[in-house]
Amino acid sequence: MSNTHEPTTLRRIVVPLDGSELAEQALPYAQVLAERSGAEILLVRVVPAEWPGGPAEAREHLLEVQEARSYLGEIAGRIEARGVRALRSVLQGVPAARIAAEAQDADLIVMTTHGRSGVFRFLYGSVAEGVLARAKVPVMLVRAWIHNPDVDKLDQAPVLLVPLDGSAFAEAAIPFAALLADTLGGEMVLVRAVYPPTLTLANEWMATSYLQEELEVREEGARSYLEAVARRWSGGGRRPRTYVGVGAPVEVIDDAAREVGAALVVMATHGRGATTRLLLGSVAHSVLLRGTAPLVLIRPMGGAGEGASTGSAAAVGEEGRHPKG
Repeated sequence: MSNTHEPTTLRRIVVPLDGSELAEQALPYAQVLAERSGAEILLVRVVPAEWPGGPAEAREHLLEVQEARSYLGEIAGRIEARGVRALRSVLQGVPAARIAAEAQDADLIVMTTHGRSGVFRFLYGSVAEGVLARAKVPVMLVRAWIHNPDVDKLDQAPVLLVPLDGSAFAEAAIPFAALLADTLGGEMVLVRAVYPPTLTLANEWMATSYLQEELEVREEGARSYLEAVARRWSGGGRRPRTYVGVGAPVEVIDDAAREVGAALVVMATHGRGATTRLLLGSVAHSVLLRGTAPLVLIRPMGGAGEGASTGSAAAVGEEGRHPKG
């Protein structure tokens, strides 16, 4: 399985804005990526479509469009002062649909989890969620509730954490993570969680020795799998590091991100579903809520891996069985 959109370089980065300071928190991340890759930034703002009405309504709509153009012009000027080309697009209609359509020829969307709609709107059908459901390109989500994000991490040999669960679905995030690592001069860390074994009445008599042996088997299986993936993605003098943790996937990802100082977490998302939890998968959803590093979500295309959970960590000693290339 592979993404239908796997760029070899970043050429265009789309940043949706709504006029709020919360939404503008995505700009520093987009600027760093553009500066390092030579990509252009396309600033997008969506205003409501004009409703049939009288001259007063028409004038109000025109003023809103003009205000949006002026606002994007001001932002573009600040970006271009740093040597990055900035384009502007004022659209009319449903924000999520128009943003996704405008970004179909881009390589990445960088946006905050929410803007004017407020802190909790993301959990209940926000623009960000709608973009995730429609976009065919990776989406970087910057948490709007973190008011002093550590953007410098992205510009200093950043570490990109890539959670894997043994499935081709989860591995679909690796190509774009590798592109980002190459662009930023950083490295990937592949992480897999291992659930600790539990006792049942049938094997309770085995107790501690059995549990320890079974846990070691699971950890070794997870390490073998990650090393096999790392070998396939070694090149250019770089080899991904690996990280195996014991516990629930979200806890392991959170621990790994802190320990390695991750600048980004890059992972696959279901990209479908009526609610945020279904759309992201339970693990990605929880990582978004409790983590701090921006989350880059890749939506695998083509139908393969539909049955795989984004965050399933059932390593249980399985070896990686993946062809080269």
